[in-house]
Amino acid sequence: MDFLEFWLFNKAKLDERINRFIDSIKDWEVLEMSKYILKDGKRYRGVLLLYFNQILGGDPEQAYDASVAVEILHSASLALDDIVDYDLYRRGEKAAWAVFTNRKVIYVTNFLIPTALNMISRYGKKALDLSINLWRDTAIGALKDTYGSFDEYISTVEMKTGSLFKLSTMLAAFTSNRDNLYEAMLDVGKDLGIIYQLVDDYVDYVKYMLGSLQNLSGSALQLYNLARDDVRSYVIKNIEIYKTEYLNILNKIDITEKYLPDLKSIPDVLIAGLLKESGIDKI
Repeated sequence: MDFLEFWLFNKAKLDERINRFIDSIKDWEVLEMSKYILKDGKRYRGVLLLYFNQILGGDPEQAYDASVAVEILHSASLALDDIVDYDLYRRGEKAAWAVFTNRKVIYVTNFLIPTALNMISRYGKKALDLSINLWRDTAIGALKDTYGSFDEYISTVEMKTGSLFKLSTMLAAFTSNRDNLYEAMLDVGKDLGIIYQLVDDYVDYVKYMLGSLQNLSGSALQLYNLARDDVRSYVIKNIEIYKTEYLNILNKIDITEKYLPDLKSIPDVLIAGLLKESGIDKI
């Protein structure tokens, strides 16, 4: 089963686990808002955790709590981003704050975030401490995304997007009882996260140049101000840099050789998914 097949199969299973979590919430209003915030995600981060857990020899049943926790944190961060950016739509529907008000969404994310971290605590103090630090980095990345300078672009995307990819891959080391690999797995997530955001920002740039996006904001605006008329070349160059880093890290990890071709394809699968979703053929 290659990574794309794995994602399609396990996304459905992960959705089931997320629904179980939602059904366990006792307060009706919190349940309804949590269900809205958590619905319809692509689950890339959670499935990446399950995939690397398998690659490292872990039991999938031991990884589901971590995978659900990652998706909770990701969805909570998006709900908060929408409030800050005044974005009215998310995943093709009204943003949570536009439905429930920003005050209620902030309260619910204040419930979801510690709940997710508590789920991660079952994997040990080190896993929890690293997760808390990465969540802090996500918050700093959001600040850089809003107020940072274009010359901090890579730092911005590493913290804003890379932190939750790092969380996914790092936790796979703990769910598979390969704790000694957590540093290498952090680097794996960093490279995948930067590649993902480079493409996401490039998509916004293309839409802006075609007139279907009125304004650039956040890291997409930083990318534009940094590269100007050379955005495409900048994106291609940096994708290659971080793909090379990613492949070099894989070669240093003790992984069964049969998995390597699929592992090497993950950056291209993520890139293709983003481009297809946006109706763009290629970079």
